[in-house]
Amino acid sequence: MAPKGAPIPARLAPLIQAFYLERDGVRLRVLRAAKPSVPARGTVIISPGRTEFVEKYFETAEEFINRRFTVIVIDHRGQGLSSRLLDDPLKSYIRRFQDYADDLGFIIDELGANLPKPHILLAHSMGGCIALQSVISGTSKPAAVICSAPMLGLYDLDTPIIRWVLCGLSILGMSKRNLPFQGQQRGLPVAFKNNKLTSDITRFTRWEAYFTQISALRVAGPTLGWIKAALESMRFVNRNAVQVKTPTLIVAAGGDPIVDPASNRNFAEKSGAEFKIIPGALHELFLEQDIYRDQFYAAVDNFLDKNAL
Repeated sequence: MAPKGAPIPARLAPLIQAFYLERDGVRLRVLRAAKPSVPARGTVIISPGRTEFVEKYFETAEEFINRRFTVIVIDHRGQGLSSRLLDDPLKSYIRRFQDYADDLGFIIDELGANLPKPHILLAHSMGGCIALQSVISGTSKPAAVICSAPMLGLYDLDTPIIRWVLCGLSILGMSKRNLPFQGQQRGLPVAFKNNKLTSDITRFTRWEAYFTQISALRVAGPTLGWIKAALESMRFVNRNAVQVKTPTLIVAAGGDPIVDPASNRNFAEKSGAEFKIIPGALHELFLEQDIYRDQFYAAVDNFLDKNAL
């Protein structure tokens, strides 16, 4: 998919394949990117954040292809061009986060013979919570995990009163209702000056064009059911942090207005993961200015070298 039919980046176009895998009636879109002429150092498997889609990770894929990795990116169920789960395709809904985690393990298993080892999970935001739940629950067994601003604590949401209200509303059959008072309307991004994701206007504009020009990729704000499932998943992952024995790097965005960086630090301390915070960066480290992205990739390279990956 490309806004206004723009071509895929020329350097990347000959290196990628997109296809579907089906699990329990749900079609999952997958992107594979690799240089066939270069012996692979391993495979980086990308678990995106909420509302995201494989094309958002073109630049990231190039970063890791240049580091001699094969790259896999998935559209989580309910977003991108994977199967939508409700009659209204814009509603962001999931029954439980373990469904995401099981999808991740399924894709790795299905493609295993074509994915050079070691396997490294690279995850952002919601995708970080999914990746860690997948490791803890045993549905995936990567050699390492790298998380960018993993969703382990959301500002103003993970409180006893919110949990009680969401549980009550779910019992009343309202889990598929939209969370009220959301700035993002019907899947269209807010203006750059109001966005909480990045301070890089060029990358923001490139990302924004997909949603404004390709309606099939749009996902609106979260439903009450998604929020309930997210809070349950965050509690599960944080409660079981000590079970993560896989080498893990947690990178927090110091200026993140969505995910509390303290939740990332707390998880790293409990799990023994390596922790890095990038002061001033907003939530989307992959879309941030180079001054922040360069710090992220320096931490990644150091982590990979330290673990002989």
